[in-house]
Amino acid sequence: MNWLREYAIKKWLDDGSEIAKLESFFEDFEIKQTLEEVDKNRIKRYFWLLWWIWSMYLFFWYFFSKWVVTINWVTRDANFFDAVLTASSFLIPIVLIYSAIVMFIFRKKIESPIKEKILTKLSKKVYENLEYNSWKKYAFWEIRELRSSNFLNSYERVDKIEDSIAFTLQKDGKYASVQWYELQTSEVRWSWKNRRRVITNHCYLLKTRLPSARINIKNDIFIKDDRNDTTRNKFLPPIIVAVIISIVLYFYTKTFLVFIITFFLSLIIEYILYHKFNWKNRVILENLDFEKLFDVYSDDQVESRMIITTAFMDRLVNLANKTKRKYNFLFRDNVFYVKWNISIWYLEVNTLKKISSNIETIVDWYIEMKEIISFIHDMQILYLSKTDSKFIWDDLKIPEYETMKD
Repeated sequence: MNWLREYAIKKWLDDGSEIAKLESFFEDFEIKQTLEEVDKNRIKRYFWLLWWIWSMYLFFWYFFSKWVVTINWVTRDANFFDAVLTASSFLIPIVLIYSAIVMFIFRKKIESPIKEKILTKLSKKVYENLEYNSWKKYAFWEIRELRSSNFLNSYERVDKIEDSIAFTLQKDGKYASVQWYELQTSEVRWSWKNRRRVITNHCYLLKTRLPSARINIKNDIFIKDDRNDTTRNKFLPPIIVAVIISIVLYFYTKTFLVFIITFFLSLIIEYILYHKFNWKNRVILENLDFEKLFDVYSDDQVESRMIITTAFMDRLVNLANKTKRKYNFLFRDNVFYVKWNISIWYLEVNTLKKISSNIETIVDWYIEMKEIISFIHDMQILYLSKTDSKFIWDDLKIPEYETMKD
């Protein structure tokens, strides 16, 4: 499977043993048989759908071809064009609605065996004790509390929780429980024209609990990806507000000098207020590469620097550059959270193309899980877990997975 090797290398997997493991997995007879069966089912279902649409079309065409039509007060039998036009006007909305329902149900039936039979087995290749569930078996319910730190955007309802994962990280007598899942939330937003529901969060949310933390964190430490905070995004809103204020005063005074003075004064005042409130509790660090990607916020400058070491900053920069994703991180008590945004089609099966081509999606998932677990392992061993032997004891309780409370 040369294409698989090329694709894996393209997706920043440069470990030959990992690529060989992926090739061996997808060459397995049972996995190949599952993919072939799913693909046969996909083709059969689409043929059935096309057959139904064509049959309905012929039925409508035959039915309307017997009609008598009146055009410009002239009555005549419907010709071929009349029948086609009338049948299409009736059939198109029915076909669209029916096809959408069938394809949604069909995709779920196709997706289920791939997730249950392939991802569940592949998860053991990712990490030996990793548990995968296509629904919310391992999901934790703390998203309401996480909104208070701006780690999650505000929302009105939870639309989707699925693809939950959990495993226990263990080394040298130290343990950490790790859980994450896909989350989608939304809220209703109003405009002067209409009311629409907008997705506010669509992300993977990860939680690592460390029962033997090296440092008991007393204040939240929020590490925010700030690549969206470009110079344009920072200065455009203040400029717009300053222009509006200046225009209003100009209409009252009819003096261009007032417009200029008001504009610059408004801009300066807004800039000062922006830095006063938006940079409140901002921790300025010395790593320029890190500062280009992330902003750090904490009430305790000293405590945050104990956690965000030079090695830690380098690790975050490497992770962001390698995966090309935008991450947010939160330290709260002895718990470490990671959030990364995903597209609406992440880990979904595209039934419009051959199922084997969906392997790319599975490979993406495998590579990202490996990188995230490697990162968590480094976090536990290097930064958060106690390394002094006096903190290691034989009867340390292994942390249990937390589940949804409601």
